[in-house]
Amino acid sequence: MQYIKDILIDLLKIKSTSKKERKIAEYIVNYLENEGFHAEVQEGDTFNVIVDASKDFFIVTHLDTIDRETSISTKDGKVCGIGSSDVKGSIAAVLCFLKKIKNLNLSIAFLGDEEEDAKGSDMFLERYRPKQAVVMEPTSMRLCTYHAGNIEILFELQSEESHGSFCEENSIDKFVKMYDKLKNLDCWKKGKYFDSCFSVQDIATDNPFYLNPGTCKGRIEIRVLPDQRAEEVARRVLEVIKTYGKGSIKELWDGFELEKDEDTVKILRQALEKANIKCEFDGMPSWTDAIKLNMKGIKVAVIGPGNLKYSHTLKECIAIEEVKKAVNFLIKLNEILGQNQFSKNT
Repeated sequence: MQYIKDILIDLLKIKSTSKKERKIAEYIVNYLENEGFHAEVQEGDTFNVIVDASKDFFIVTHLDTIDRETSISTKDGKVCGIGSSDVKGSIAAVLCFLKKIKNLNLSIAFLGDEEEDAKGSDMFLERYRPKQAVVMEPTSMRLCTYHAGNIEILFELQSEESHGSFCEENSIDKFVKMYDKLKNLDCWKKGKYFDSCFSVQDIATDNPFYLNPGTCKGRIEIRVLPDQRAEEVARRVLEVIKTYGKGSIKELWDGFELEKDEDTVKILRQALEKANIKCEFDGMPSWTDAIKLNMKGIKVAVIGPGNLKYSHTLKECIAIEEVKKAVNFLIKLNEILGQNQFSKNT
């Protein structure tokens, strides 16, 4: 437990925001070399670290964090700080797993730039195409085979500026009306583990004076279910926005669902059971690198230590005990894949 804690703190001390992952990549490469593993570094717009790319099954996680500062602290068996849950807890689990094994029966990819433009997964998929993968993201060690799609839309609303003493409709009033119309669209559906929905994650006006602002800009994030077409949902939302102003799509991704009878799911479920972790299925409500892997035909699920709800926030923490569970899960996964490989060869 102390070793896990020490690695977590080491990782959190390394600033590794998107496209600036060189230092954490170097830390991981040095760690791997000390443990007797060779790592390949892919360098482009970002950094990837690949360990033994010869296997059909990959463990994938990412190196970067959001660009937000916070202090590192420990309390009640937890390590706290930005990046602890998303995803340095997963990185720590992979590193501790490698320290405990003799033979590596799977491949590993630490990818850069997941939090911004996913350049790391693009760079990885240009060269590698595994058959199966597990992406480690904070799921509280629940096995996510149901993955949301994602839409990001930018909007800009205009009105005539007027002196602040007038109560005429301004761009903020337009936003309120637009928001109400969006809430009442019939494309928000109930899902198996979560619902499709939208949230306004950024809204701004420029108003240093005593006036009613003429411009209101913002960003809307939309979560879609695996059985919804992101393009169709985006079209419906843009129709509403364009009755009030301008809108444009920044990102558009369909979700996916991996059936529970897939070999990938069976292997991951078996690993959880052998690690004495109850297999609880869940959905991943956020964008992850799993979306891009799935688009290339790779059978992929998502699981990892940490609580997604508080990731990116000042409350972000990870329980050391949960990272330990992830280590044991990876050990059992490696054993199972070793047995499967032996069966294939004989």
